[in-house]
Amino acid sequence: MILSSSLTGFDVDFVDGIRGEDIAPKALPPGMTLQGGALGSWRTHIDAISSIVERKLSSALIMEDDVDWDIRLPLQMPDFARGVRTLSNIPLAAPQHSPYGDDWDVLWPGHCGEVLPEHDDRRFIISDDVTVAPKEHQPWLRALADYPEGTRLVQKAGAPICSFAYAVSFRGAQKLLLAQAIRPQANLAWDNSLAYLCRDGYLDIKCYSVQPTLFFHHRPAGSVSKDSDIMSGDPEAVREKGVTENIVLSSRLNLEPMIMGNGEFVMQW
Repeated sequence: MILSSSLTGFDVDFVDGIRGEDIAPKALPPGMTLQGGALGSWRTHIDAISSIVERKLSSALIMEDDVDWDIRLPLQMPDFARGVRTLSNIPLAAPQHSPYGDDWDVLWPGHCGEVLPEHDDRRFIISDDVTVAPKEHQPWLRALADYPEGTRLVQKAGAPICSFAYAVSFRGAQKLLLAQAIRPQANLAWDNSLAYLCRDGYLDIKCYSVQPTLFFHHRPAGSVSKDSDIMSGDPEAVREKGVTENIVLSSRLNLEPMIMGNGEFVMQW
């Protein structure tokens, strides 16, 4: 992750992961029954969000440590920002502290599935985007069935799953601490409970997502048992070649050409 981020223009700080069995029961909020990897994941995400409030950060992007992105990420994010501002009814020329505008709590650019919101039909359409994977490699993106190839949608979050990468504003972090650590609204794995908050609007939480996603889980070459700390894979199965679904020019698969600067990038499709 340090190498990928350094080659694509940003820095990362790390939050130590926590094992579920190391968390004392009395440290859990009322009614929480999560165990094992799901509990450790919840605690680690809460620690990252607590840090935003404690350090008084205006916002932070939280990424899981096996995430991947396109090497053209710096070119993708301005379109995402324009979409969020448009859906937030903030003119693009209006002075704001954040390029995404100042009226959002959670931005969710890294997930493994999303639906269109039931009560909001607004979409910001990004057309002719060469960084979008072909539709034949995105069979689960039914929301884009009626749009041409190369289309990306920015929308109010419907109910994304997987928390590969999501941004939280200072205001959003305060809301999440109340909703997830003090008065949990759902006794679910972190990504599912966050999706319910975004869908149901508790505390008037304002969440925006994008599909196809901009970040995705990288599955490296080698034992497939390394793919997750929550779900165990077949310890005997081996993947011959690394892969990142949805990402055309994977940063993890293009480390060598980025370092060498020879432009001979590996396209997955």
